[in-house]
Amino acid sequence: MAKKKRIASNSNGTPARQSERTTPANPKKAPPNNMPYIIIIGLLLVIIAYLLSGGGSGPAASPSNQPDTSTFNQATFYSGEIPEPYLDPELAGLFPDNISGMRRVKLMMDPLNDESGGRFSSRVENSAHVLYISDSVQTDFEVEYSVYKMESAEAASDVLKYYTTETGWNTVPKQFGDVTFWIWQGFLEGAGRQYGTYFYWDSINNGAFLPIERQGTSYIAQASADLLCLHGETVQDEYFIMVDVHAPFEKVNGLSVQMFAEAVKQITSQESQV
Repeated sequence: MAKKKRIASNSNGTPARQSERTTPANPKKAPPNNMPYIIIIGLLLVIIAYLLSGGGSGPAASPSNQPDTSTFNQATFYSGEIPEPYLDPELAGLFPDNISGMRRVKLMMDPLNDESGGRFSSRVENSAHVLYISDSVQTDFEVEYSVYKMESAEAASDVLKYYTTETGWNTVPKQFGDVTFWIWQGFLEGAGRQYGTYFYWDSINNGAFLPIERQGTSYIAQASADLLCLHGETVQDEYFIMVDVHAPFEKVNGLSVQMFAEAVKQITSQESQV
């Protein structure tokens, strides 16, 4: 969700291979015939290399069904209770309820503050953040949904201009009824969450977070595929709304349409109550 992730990508560090050192043998006038020993040693080395490569233990696990967590700290699955997130009543109506196949958890992230370097923090009156993920532990999607109540409609528009004009991130308009979402198609750049990413759980604050600036020791879900991103931002009066969708390449467009439509449904229902 953080736009740091829009310009930064994960990398797998590979340790450099150490060079082998050999000690030259002392010259002798009549060296003995060491060929039999050399052959035996060579055969032993071949056998050892074969065993180390897994040749004697059956086929290796396929990377398609075993997450590569080499870049993440190993964590344990959190089996405790995960409560429904509490949302301030003035913001709750702008969040979709639980959608079939999804669950909602509190998201302990503040993308606007992170992405703007705190530029708009003094103009934010209230905010709430929810993570939508699969009901199962292995999830092939995740949606980071944030709502900010700004000090005024002008302040909300200034935030949107920051994303669309100043940074040049969200430049594609997508219309849903009377609501326009401005889109950043990060999936076209290969941006997103990599396969095996943990969604960590903070049991003290009852919230989830991603391994962007900190790591956790327990998790509630793990990405079962590379989850590429498509981010949308919009404003409604003094509210600035972010819907950051992550899914496999072939699914991210469809899921984003679903989530933006759900967001518009909530926005429209709020307008009808005014």
